[in-house]
This record gives sequence, C-alpha cells and structure tokens, in this order.
Amino acid sequence: MNRESVQEWINYANEDLEGGKLLFGNSPEKFKTLVCFHMQQSVEKYLKAYLVANNIDIEPDRKDHSMAKLVEWSKECDKTFNVLYDLNITKLTKYAVRSRYPGSEPPTLEDEKEAISIAEQVRPFVLDKIKDISTNKTHDKEPDKNPTDTDIDFR
Repeated sequence: MNRESVQEWINYANEDLEGGKLLFGNSPEKFKTLVCFHMQQSVEKYLKAYLVANNIDIEPDRKDHSMAKLVEWSKECDKTFNVLYDLNITKLTKYAVRSRYPGSEPPTLEDEKEAISIAEQVRPFVLDKIKDISTNKTHDKEPDKNPTDTDIDFR
C-alpha cells in the first residue's frame, strides 16, 4: 500500500466533506449545487483511497465519477461494500458534472441534506476498511511491505 497516496486521497476527501458542510451551515438554500458537488467529490475520493489502499491503479481505467462503478470496483476487494447501495449512494453521481450546468434540475434542500448524510456515513465505513488494510486485519492480504511509510491519519 502506498500510504502517502492513500493519505492524500483521504485529505482531499475530508476537505470536500468539511468544505461542503461549511457551505451548508453558512447558507443551506444558496449553495445547494456546490454542497451536493462537494459531497459527491468526497465520497468519490474516499472510495478511490480504498482502491489505492488495495494497490489498485485508478488511472486511467478507473478514472470515473460513477458511484456504481466505484462501489463495484471496491466490492472486488470486499463484498461488504454492497451496503453502500442501501445509502442511495448512486444518487450522488449526478452531482459530479450534470447538475452543475444550465439545463439540469438543481438539487433541492432535501437532496442537499441527503447528500451530506450519505457522505457522512460513507466516510467512517471506508476509513475503517482502509484501517483494516493498513493494520493487516483483512484476510487474503499480504502484510504491508513498506513499514517506513508514514501512518495514515484517519481523523
């Protein structure tokens, strides 16, 4: 596992999550599209951190914004990622690009709240999975061969 790369993905995901929540707290009605975009981005980056933690190259073949594809790729490593569908995670896909341009239906306040809720539930789920990998608690995995890498900050 390239811990530095995983940490970088987590840091960007955390920034999107916290930034979107700040926008929501500042003016929920004004920034609905931006908040939903940042929630989508945070979830995408958490899932990509998980893939990188599993030594899966996400460039260029897995460079995608589709939540369904990201969940399916994650399920190749851990079938329990299927539970993310119960959160309505695929709804976030439309916030990646489509809802950010004229001609699309803007998200509602309820959409915004749901996007935040999804991201807040995905974060601990994925971080726990990465923590398991980093501490070699997963079956079928070789021990981490690079102990000189820095520890991952899961905050």
